Amino acid sequence: MCTGNRARSPLAEVLFRKYAAGIDARTTSFGTLGIDGEAALASAVEAARGLGVDLSAHASRPLQLADLSGADLVLGFEPAHVSIAVVEGRAGIGHTFLLGELLPLLDVPIIHDDPCERARMAVSIADSRRVRTLPDAARAIADPYGLPAKAMRKTADEIDRLVRALVPGLFGAVP
Repeated sequence: MCTGNRARSPLAEVLFRKYAAGIDARTTSFGTLGIDGEAALASAVEAARGLGVDLSAHASRPLQLADLSGADLVLGFEPAHVSIAVVEGRAGIGHTFLLGELLPLLDVPIIHDDPCERARMAVSIADSRRVRTLPDAARAIADPYGLPAKAMRKTADEIDRLVRALVPGLFGAVP
């Protein structure tokens, strides 16, 4: 989840699908601003293309149309996204993290035959290991909206690095 659902979260969504190909995991991105049906930012589409994924058909989805209460994992990019996901989206607090906050908490080896069940266990363990405070703003990924394309590329590279590490952290070895 990001602010407008036009750059960070749609990029993370398509990268997750790319790196988790072969795993029966569903993902959807939302924005907190209530923007519905808008295309991804041109700079995000270009940055995605450089990472081998396509955002050209993306249309923004507002959180106001979602119920996150059944989600196994909800990720945001800024502390406000996490708070809004829990308060307005009804996401479980134990399943809601900043993307950068979750990764260091996934370094516990888990063995399970079902990759999705392994991911649920990993999220539960990550929740038990974190300090219950507001998400660490130092782990936030700033919004590149309105900045030069170079800033979007830098943001996209950071999201790619994190999502690339997230998938094996959740699912173990990916087929």
